[in-house]
Amino acid sequence: MSAVAKVVVAALGGGVLMFLVGAVAHVGLGLESRALRPLPGEAPFRDVLRTMPLTPGMYQYPSMEDQAGAGDAAARAEALAAAWKEGPSGILVVVPTGEEPMGPVQLGGEVVANVLAAGLAAVALLLQGPATWGRRFVGFLLLAPVSWLTLTLSHALWYRFPLAFTLDGLVVAALEWAVAGAFMARVLASPPAACDTG
Repeated sequence: MSAVAKVVVAALGGGVLMFLVGAVAHVGLGLESRALRPLPGEAPFRDVLRTMPLTPGMYQYPSMEDQAGAGDAAARAEALAAAWKEGPSGILVVVPTGEEPMGPVQLGGEVVANVLAAGLAAVALLLQGPATWGRRFVGFLLLAPVSWLTLTLSHALWYRFPLAFTLDGLVVAALEWAVAGAFMARVLASPPAACDTG
C-alpha cells in the first residue's frame, strides 16, 4: 500500500473510531457533560435574555465596555478587576435559535474534524520515517496530552472551566487517541526490515 493510501485509510478509520469513542465517552459515560449544572431559575433568566438584543456569539460579564464611565484605560481595568472579584462573572454563549441541540451540523462536523485530525496526525508521524507499531502508537497517544495542554487546559485557565470538565477532557482525548491510534499505528507501521535500517 502506498503512503498516500495508508494516510487515507488511517484518517478515515481513525477518524470514525475517534467519533465513536467520543460518542461513548460523552453520551454513554457523561464525561464533560457531567460538569454542566442546571441554572437555578432558568425560565425567568431566559425571559430576561429574550428582552436583550443578543445575536449569536460569546458574551463576557463583566466586560471592559461596561466600565466605560470609570475613566482612562487603567481606571477601566481596575474597575473590571473589582467587578470580576465581586461577581458573578462568566461567559454566556448564545446559539442561533431554531437549531437542534444535536443536529447534522454537529454530528457531521465532528466526524469531519476527527477524520482531518487523524489524517494530519498520520502525515506528521509518517514524516518521522520508518517506525514499529509500538512507536507509532506512542506517538498517537502523546497527541492527547499535547492537544489537552494547548487547548482544554488553556481554556480552563482563562475561562475558568470547572476542574471536572477539564480533567474529563483529558480522559476523552486519551481514550480517543488510544483506540484510534492503535488502529492507525497498525496501518502506518513499517516492515521490521525498514525499522531496522531506518
